[in-house]
Amino acid sequence: MAPDFDVVIKGVESSRTAEDANENVDVAFNVNSSISESDSGPGFVTLKYSIDMETQPSAARIFVSGTAKISGKDGEIEQLLGAKENDGTPTVFMRIYQRVYPTMYLLSGALHVPYPGPGLLRQNRMETEAQILATPVRERLGIAR
Repeated sequence: MAPDFDVVIKGVESSRTAEDANENVDVAFNVNSSISESDSGPGFVTLKYSIDMETQPSAARIFVSGTAKISGKDGEIEQLLGAKENDGTPTVFMRIYQRVYPTMYLLSGALHVPYPGPGLLRQNRMETEAQILATPVRERLGIAR
């Protein structure tokens, strides 16, 4: 059985940064993202996350932040926190992105700017500090790095 995974969006900021932008403009997405542990205990861990996305050339900026709570057996939680995608992105962060992506997509439509792709984070690297998010959980479970 997989651990329970609950993602809550606590903050959203969006802005159209160019008057002539529209859905058909070719842009690249610059993404800065972070994730950190904010609380943990037996059978759960709570993570804070943020995703800040801007387009180049300038068309829009979308920022989403919130929390994700993972509940289950300690071994299952540790496995989820330690798993990485083929590109090195933590699996837990990809699961968060999958949950907040619909909000980012709808905001893009409301702003009439290009839509981000569902695999956007696979093309960007997370901040190095974010990749050590599981350290307190590993220490609690007595697992060496």
